[in-house]
Amino acid sequence: MPRKSRQIFRLPSLNLLFLALILSGGGFFWHATHQQQLLNRWDSQLLTTARHIDYCFSSQIAAKNNQQSLCDSLPELQKIDPVTSGIALYSPTGELICSSALDPETAVSKSKTPPNSVEFDTRTSSQGYLRSIAYPFKSGKYFLSIDYRLDQLNRQSAAFATLLFLAGIIILTCFALLQRKLRSRNLVAIRRLTKVINRTNTELVPPAFKVSDAADSDVQELARCYNEMMTRRSNNLRRARQFAADVTHELRTPLTILRGETELALRSGRNQEQLQQVLVSNLEEISRMSYLIEDLLLLSKGDLGEIPLKMESLDFNELITELHHQAQLLATTKNIKVELHASEKAINLQADSFRLRQVLLNLLTNAIKYTPDDGDVFIEIESDDNFVTISVVDSGIGMDEEHLELIFNRFYRVDKTGNRNDGGSGLGLAIVKWIVDAHQGTIEVTSTPGQGSRFTVVLPLEQKEIIVEAFTENDY
Repeated sequence: MPRKSRQIFRLPSLNLLFLALILSGGGFFWHATHQQQLLNRWDSQLLTTARHIDYCFSSQIAAKNNQQSLCDSLPELQKIDPVTSGIALYSPTGELICSSALDPETAVSKSKTPPNSVEFDTRTSSQGYLRSIAYPFKSGKYFLSIDYRLDQLNRQSAAFATLLFLAGIIILTCFALLQRKLRSRNLVAIRRLTKVINRTNTELVPPAFKVSDAADSDVQELARCYNEMMTRRSNNLRRARQFAADVTHELRTPLTILRGETELALRSGRNQEQLQQVLVSNLEEISRMSYLIEDLLLLSKGDLGEIPLKMESLDFNELITELHHQAQLLATTKNIKVELHASEKAINLQADSFRLRQVLLNLLTNAIKYTPDDGDVFIEIESDDNFVTISVVDSGIGMDEEHLELIFNRFYRVDKTGNRNDGGSGLGLAIVKWIVDAHQGTIEVTSTPGQGSRFTVVLPLEQKEIIVEAFTENDY
C-alpha cells in the first residue's frame, strides 16, 4: 500500500481497534456479571428447594420418626424442581443414607463431610457440570445434598455471549462505515482546499473556503483558520502595496524638487548668494528625506523585533513635568497655554524612558501644531494601582470620525496638503502606536471637528513580558 494511503487509513484503523478493545473488555465484564447473576439465582433456587425438603422431612420425622419413610419420599420431592439431578440424605456423621439419583455416575459420594452451614459447590459428571448444595437440617439429625444440572444455565450464558458478540460486530461495522463516510467527506474537503491554496499565489483575494455543517469539526476548524489566514494575508499584501506606493510618493516629491532646483541652478548663471539659497533649499529637502528614512528604519526594525526596549523603573512625575516645560516653550510662538492637571501622587512605572518621552513629545507637538493661536492644550494624568492614563487634549481643528480609525496608519494624513510644508511625514502617530503597543499599553483618539482632539494613552505600571511586534499583523 502506498505511503499516503497508509497515513490516511492509520488513524481510523487505530480508532476502530480502540473501540474493539473497549467493546471486548466491556463484553467480557458484562458476560461474567450476567453469568454470576444466573448462578446466584440458581443458588437461591437450590436453597429454596432445600428449605422446602427440610420442612417436609421435619414433619415426617415428627409423625413417623423412621429413615425409610424419608428415603421413600425423595423421588416425589425431586419432582418439585425438574432441573434437580439428584437428592441425597446423609447421616450426621456424613454417611450416605439414601439417594434419588437414577444414574449412579451422577450420584453423590457415599460419604461426605458434614457441613457446619449451607455450602455450595460445582463439580463435573458425565452429564456435564453440576451445582450442589449441602444443607444441614434444623433438627441436626441429617443433612441434605441436592444437585442441579447447569446445562440450562450454560445455554443461557452462551446465548447471552452470542448476543453480545453480534452486538459488538454490528457496532464495529456501523462505526467503520461512519468513519469511512466521514473520512471520504473530509478528503473531498481537503482536496478542495488544496485547489484553493494552489490559486492563492495568483489572486490577491482568494475565494473563501467553505465546508458544510455536516463536515468533521477538525475540517471546519481548518477552514476557519485558513479563511482567517487568507484575510490577514490579503490585508498585509494590500498594506504592503500601499506602503510601497506611499514611500515612492514621499521620496519622489523631495527628489523632484532637488533635481529641479539643481538643474535650474546649473542652467542659469547665478551668483554665489543665489547658489547658496539653492543649497539651503536642497539641504532642507535632504533633511526631510533623512527624517523620513530614519522613521521608516525605526518602524521596519520594530516590525522585526530588532529594537530592544530598555525597561527601567521610571519616575513618571519627573518625566511629565519636564515634558510640560518643553511643551510650554514650543507653544510660546503661538501664544498657546499648556496646562498640566495631575495629582501629587507619586507614579513609578516600568518603561523605556527614551521611547516614552518620544510618545508624549510627539502627541504634544501635534496638539500644539493643530491648535490655532491663543488656544489651549491640556495634559491630564490619572492613575490607580495597575495603570496610568495620560490624556493630551487640544482645542484645535479636530478631525472627522472617518479619520479616527486610520490616523495611526503609516503615511496617513488628515490634511494631505499642509503637512509636508511643516515637515510632517505621516509616520509620527504610527511610531507612537508601535511604542505604546510595545509597552503593552493602548492608545485611543476622540475628536470633534472645530473643537479639538483627545489622545488617551493607558500604560501598565508593571510589565509582564515585553514583546516588540506591534506591526507584525496589523500594520505591515
